Order: sequence, then C-alpha cells, then structure tokens
Amino acid sequence: RICSPNGIDEKIFVRINGQDQYVRIRGNDTSNPVILNLHGGPASPDTIFTYEFAQCIRDDFTYVCWDQRGCGRTYYKNKKIDFKNKTADFQQALKDVDAMVHYLCNRFQKDKLIILGHSYGSLLGIYYISAYPQKVEKYIGVGQSVSIINTQRINYNELLVLCSSDQKKVDQLSKAYQRMQEHFSLESLMNFQRLALPCFVENITDAKNSRLQFLLSSPELAFDDIRWLLQMLSTKGHYAKNKQLLDFTLTANTYDAGLTFSVPMLFISG
Repeated sequence: RICSPNGIDEKIFVRINGQDQYVRIRGNDTSNPVILNLHGGPASPDTIFTYEFAQCIRDDFTYVCWDQRGCGRTYYKNKKIDFKNKTADFQQALKDVDAMVHYLCNRFQKDKLIILGHSYGSLLGIYYISAYPQKVEKYIGVGQSVSIINTQRINYNELLVLCSSDQKKVDQLSKAYQRMQEHFSLESLMNFQRLALPCFVENITDAKNSRLQFLLSSPELAFDDIRWLLQMLSTKGHYAKNKQLLDFTLTANTYDAGLTFSVPMLFISG
C-alpha cells in the first residue's frame, strides 16, 4: 500500500477520445516525474505484471499503466459501443497517447513526461516522440521495435550459425522461415518464433513459469484481465479483434518515423 501523504494509488477510467480507458497510477510523491507506460502487443496490456518492477521505482516516479484502446479492461468497458474494435488503428492510438499525455500533464502539473514503450509500445512511442517532442522529457524503449520483417531475417541468419550442429533443428527452422517468407502473417510469424525463441533463450520453461507466477500472484488481477488473456491464447481470435493494429505492426519500420530525435533516449535490450 502507498500511505505517503503526497502519494497516489488509483485505478480509474479516463475519458480519452470518446472512450473510458483504464489507467493504473502509483507513486509515493506526485511531485516526482511521471512515466507513462505504453504496453506491447499490440493489445497486450501488462498492468497485471508491472506491479513487480514498479515497486522499485515508485519512490522516484509516478508510474502510469494504461490498457490502450481495444484491449483489456478498456475493451470490456467500451464493448457495447465498439465490439469489433473498428476505432482501434495506429493513427487513433497516436491520438490516444497524446490525449493521455495531456491529461497526465494537467493532472500532475507537468510540462512534459517520460514515455516508456515496450515492444509494440516502443513502436508507438517512437512515432509519438517524433510527432510531439515538446511534450516528452525522456524516452525509454524496452525491446525496441524497428522492423519485424527485417528482424526475422537477422534472427534466421544467426540461428543457422547457432544451431549448425543440429541439422534437424536447422531443417525445422528453414521450413518455418520459408513459409513465413512465402506468406508473412501473424500465424506464420508465431510459428517461426516458437521454434526460434528456445534457441536464443536458455531455460525458456523457467521464464514462462515465472511469468505465470507473476500473473497468478498479481494483486492487480481481475476478471476482465483473465477474460482478455484467455482470448489472447487463440492467435486467430486475437487477430480478429485487433486486425488493423496487427497488420500495421507486422509491416511497420521505425525508420519511417525518422532517425533524428530531440529528446534524451534510453534503450533496454530484452
């Protein structure tokens, strides 16, 4: 619990561009700098996981998690008005980020705030700071997205070297990569990554169990979180709900946002 006199510990819905969107805000002193966390996916809200590391920074920052338009608790709050997520596209996502930044700056009397983007959220973050540098104090890219297509080519070439002593594994990877090249889609990408990830990450089962432990023990976990996580288990079902954002993400290249930025930037690889 946060009991400091100038602290904040809120679960609220904020009206953002026609939708009530779920926001989680924590910090021991609201005069501290504000970090806005842009989660990955797209449509993979992480409020139920971030409690673990947010504990380490709440003395120095006001930390804001947000279920973006079309996912998690925000989706279920607005399900009746946008059941098929027709309004959830990348341009709308940028407008929503700007509206959220405006809300937080007004709420905490700041001129600027810190943007932290993870995975897809780092794609969103890069485009945002390119368009609105005057509103951003610093930018942190975690697992920075650049180009999914180009990244898989780099991964594949590294895997051929890494797995050169295991011909069976090389053959499996080659077939999956070839299918992905012939028909690049979320499904073919996921099939390739299921084979590739264990080659790069030791003890992948331990990592998955750790994530599951964070989920099941999370003080943030609620019914709508579980509902959304369950639908994410189906690649086709998840794609159907988030087609516009996923299609954009699969082909996006952050070089299109520019290579010169006027805010301090920190990249965390992982």
